[in-house]
Amino acid sequence: GRPAASLAPLLDGVTSRPGVSSEGVSWELDAPEERRMAVEAVMAWSALLETMSGRLRPCANPECRRFLLDRSKTNKARWCSMAICGNRMKARRHYQRTRDGATQ
Repeated sequence: GRPAASLAPLLDGVTSRPGVSSEGVSWELDAPEERRMAVEAVMAWSALLETMSGRLRPCANPECRRFLLDRSKTNKARWCSMAICGNRMKARRHYQRTRDGATQ
């Protein structure tokens, strides 16, 4: 991937300001309307990386473009979905093993 510095133009002119309510302090994002959704996505991604370090990673299926948030105790989850990518990859490995065994 590209370095985080490549996000600098997207974040140019974006500020965060505190707001106080009966529920406490919250931070409000000031961003140009045309970039607001992209800025919010980058901020959410950054917060996930900070709070779930090592738990956010791409799916092990090379054809999948999704990510997974590993909440397992062992931190060894591999697929975004066991029902979809996990089964596909296991079936593919099984097919490969049986095919390789038949050619020997």
